[in-house]
Amino acid sequence: MKKLALVLLAVVAVASAVSAAGYEKGTNVIGPLLGFGWHNLMIGGQYEHGFHKNISGGAIVGWSHESEDFLYGEWSWNYIAIGGQANWHFKPGEKFDPFVGAVLGYNIASVSTDWDDPTYEALWGHYYEATGSEMLLGANLGMNYDLSPSAAFVARLGYPYYLAAGLNFKF
Repeated sequence: MKKLALVLLAVVAVASAVSAAGYEKGTNVIGPLLGFGWHNLMIGGQYEHGFHKNISGGAIVGWSHESEDFLYGEWSWNYIAIGGQANWHFKPGEKFDPFVGAVLGYNIASVSTDWDDPTYEALWGHYYEATGSEMLLGANLGMNYDLSPSAAFVARLGYPYYLAAGLNFKF
């Protein structure tokens, strides 16, 4: 948790050196996201480029991890979502800018176990893992809210983040 706080503090410090925030045609916006995803806490980020007065496109990525101790060992799950996104901005260039969008990408999931019980070790070995992947098709709705000329708060609902918030920085 300390590392996450330090990263967010560094991002806010960088914001003072960046030109302006908010969505506009021809600009690039990048920022971290923190929210809830497939397992629980999801950490990642997003990038958008303004292609049109109301349309932006870019990338979104998220990572989530969970582990659980059972009577006979520990299970661990990892989930990575990588995708391209396109968003329609209803009030571009204004302090409050709601948007809707779509995401197309790839989900990568893995699970591993570390058995403590000799019976399970005999069946599966001491360590077992499996991976899987699939196409990601998601939708989102959200809003940008300018905090200063260099930073904007972003909140979004949808998929791959069920609920997320972050900061966007324009460059």
